[in-house]
Amino acid sequence: MPPVLHDAVTLRHFAAVDALDVLHAQHGRHPEPRWTEAVQDEIAAAERAGEAHCADILSASWLGAAAEPEEGNLAAVYRIQVGLNEGLRPPDAHLGEAQAIHFAEATGGTVATDDHGAYVFATRRPSLGPGRVIDTVQILRSAVAFGEITSVQAAKIADDIESAGRSLRPEHRQSRNAAYFD
Repeated sequence: MPPVLHDAVTLRHFAAVDALDVLHAQHGRHPEPRWTEAVQDEIAAAERAGEAHCADILSASWLGAAAEPEEGNLAAVYRIQVGLNEGLRPPDAHLGEAQAIHFAEATGGTVATDDHGAYVFATRRPSLGPGRVIDTVQILRSAVAFGEITSVQAAKIADDIESAGRSLRPEHRQSRNAAYFD
């Protein structure tokens, strides 16, 4: 069973609605790494800025140690980050997503991201493709399929995420009911 690398957006979606237990149930049995140092740093910065739910992420022991790229892999991470920033050099954002993509590729893992641009970018990478990139709705659908939550609970979590001022990827921003998660 390969690792699932979470980006900050997805972790914050679940934390904002007190549903990190769903991620834990889905991915806690997968091997590490489950997040990267840049994702951890981004969440720590948000926590320092007053985002209360970020403390829950930082204290989630199931995430394990944040993966740090070795010096020899920094150029590869940088190239991914440049791609995520549409060629901007030096890139000014998306280090967490770049590290998650790098480690997913290196470990045969999956990337969990709700950053739409990063999602699309990762699905176009030959070593990942659409089968190894997931978002919140796909995670919720999987949790329903495994009987960890009901489709009604999944719909409520998705609605609560958006009510908390967070955004699901564009294709999921419509009227959803429980059947959407079956």
